[in-house]
Amino acid sequence: MYDDDNLSVEDMMAENEDDQEIQDAQGDSVTSHAKTKGNKRRHSTCWKNFSIVGDRLPDGTHNIKCNHCNQPYNIDLSRIGTNTMLRHSKRCSMTPGCTPGSNKKLDMIVFREMMAIAIVEHNLPYQFVEYRRVRDALSYVNSSIEFWCRNTAVTDVLRIFEKEKANLRKVLSEVPGRISFTTDLWRVITVEGYLCLTAHYLDANGKLHAKIVEFCAFPPPHTGASIAMKLMEILKEWGLEKKVFTVTVDNATANDNMQVFLKRQLRKNLVYHGEFMHIRCVAHILNLIVQDGLSVIGEALEKIRDIVKFVKSSKNREKMFEACVETVGIQNQNKAGLILDVSMRWNSAFKMLSRAIEFKDAFRNLSKVEPSYKCNPSDLEWSRGALIKEFLSPFTEMTKLVSGSKYPTANLYFMQVWKIESWLRHHATSEDDTICEMVKIVRVKFDKYWDDYSDILAIDAVLDPRLKFKCLEYCYTTLNPSTSKAKIDHIRKKMEKLFGVYKKNTKATTTTAS
Repeated sequence: MYDDDNLSVEDMMAENEDDQEIQDAQGDSVTSHAKTKGNKRRHSTCWKNFSIVGDRLPDGTHNIKCNHCNQPYNIDLSRIGTNTMLRHSKRCSMTPGCTPGSNKKLDMIVFREMMAIAIVEHNLPYQFVEYRRVRDALSYVNSSIEFWCRNTAVTDVLRIFEKEKANLRKVLSEVPGRISFTTDLWRVITVEGYLCLTAHYLDANGKLHAKIVEFCAFPPPHTGASIAMKLMEILKEWGLEKKVFTVTVDNATANDNMQVFLKRQLRKNLVYHGEFMHIRCVAHILNLIVQDGLSVIGEALEKIRDIVKFVKSSKNREKMFEACVETVGIQNQNKAGLILDVSMRWNSAFKMLSRAIEFKDAFRNLSKVEPSYKCNPSDLEWSRGALIKEFLSPFTEMTKLVSGSKYPTANLYFMQVWKIESWLRHHATSEDDTICEMVKIVRVKFDKYWDDYSDILAIDAVLDPRLKFKCLEYCYTTLNPSTSKAKIDHIRKKMEKLFGVYKKNTKATTTTAS
C-alpha cells in the first residue's frame, strides 16, 4: 500500500515532476546502470539520496538503494513512482535534513519536565498548562499529547526544585575553600516576614558564584536569638556549618545580637574563633552616612532642585531649555536631560547635581529669555552644589562596586574609603559653613563604622596584586604619617593569623589524604 499521507507539498510537486519523467522513460529501455544514472530527466528530490543498482529487471522493476543507510528497494518506477523513496528520506536518520523524531512517540515525562522548566524560567502561572489556545497549539503539533492540570504542574515544579537543590548541595559540599554568606530579612505591608540566605564561593577554577540557599517566610519576632536559630537550622540542613567564613548583614541591632549567638554556636568551626566572621553591609553603611550628610545640606540642594522642577514641569519649558543648551554651545551628544532626585534614593541627588551643573550656563541663559524663571542659583550656591557632588562621588562609585555580582569586589573598597576620608579631612576647614557642618556630622558616623571595618578592607587590598602593602603605606601616610607604621604592623599581624589558620588546615588535609 502506497499512500501519500506523509508527503509534503514540495514532495508532491517533486513526484509530479517524476511522473512526467516516468512517462518519458517508458518508451526508453533502461539497459544499464550507467545509462540510468545519466538520465538527465530525473528531477525528483529523492534521487539525491537514492541510486539504481544494476539494469532493469525482466518484470520491469529496478533495484534501488539508499545512499546513506543502504536500505534496498525493488520498485516499478513506471507504476509506483517515487513515493516510497520520498517517505524513506523523511524517516531515515542518516539522511541529511530529515526529522526522524516527528514519527516517534512523544515522551510525556520529558515533555512535562520541559514545560515545568519553562514555567519557572519565564515566570509563567501554573494555569498556563490549562490555557485553551496553548492546548490547541500543542495538539496541532502532536495530537498524542496528554494534557495535565495546574496541580500537576505544581508537583512537576517542586520535583525540579528538589532535584536542583540536591545538585547544589553536592556542589557546595565539594567547594575547596570556605563559603561567605549574606543574609537579609524584611517585612511587607501585611506584616509577613521573609528571610533570604545567599552563599558566595569560589569554585576549583577560581570563578565566583552566588547561590540562594534559602528564601522562606520568617514571622516575627525578629530578635537576634531567633535569627541565629533560623540560620543555624539552614546551615545544618545544607551541611555547611563547618564551612562558614563570613556572614554579611546590615547594621540593625538585632543582627549585632545574632552575630554573638551565631559565633557562640559555630565557634569551633570558624576561622580564628570568628574574629573575621561579622561583616557589616557596605551598602547599608554608605546609606546611613550619606543620609546624615544630606540631612544637613538639604536646604542647600533646594535651589537646584527647584530649577530642575521648573524645567521639567512642562514640555514647552523643556523645549525652551533645549534651545538654551544649543545657544550657549553645550555639547550634549548623548541627549541626556535633567534628572529630578528622589528622597528615598540618595544617589539620585548625585545624578541631579551632575546634570544640573553640566547645564549651568544654559540655566543662566534661560533666566534671560524666560520672564517666569526667577530662581536661578547664585555663584555661591552653584559652588556649594559642586562640593556636594564631589562629596557624593566616591559614595556613588562604591555603590556601583557593591552592586557587582560577577566579580570579587572586597578588594576594591579600600581605595574608595580612603578617598572619602581624604575628602572629609580636606574640607573639615571649608570656608562654607554648610559644608563644614556636613563634614562634622558625616565624620561621626564614618568613624563609628569604618574603624573596625577597615581591617578586612585592608587585608583584601593587600591580596590584590595591583595594590599590596605599598598602596596601604601610601594611603595611611597621606592621612596620618604618625600612625601609618602602627596600622601597617596591625594589618600584618591580622594576615599572619589568617594565614596560620589556612596553613594548619592544609597540613591536616594532606595528612588525612596520605
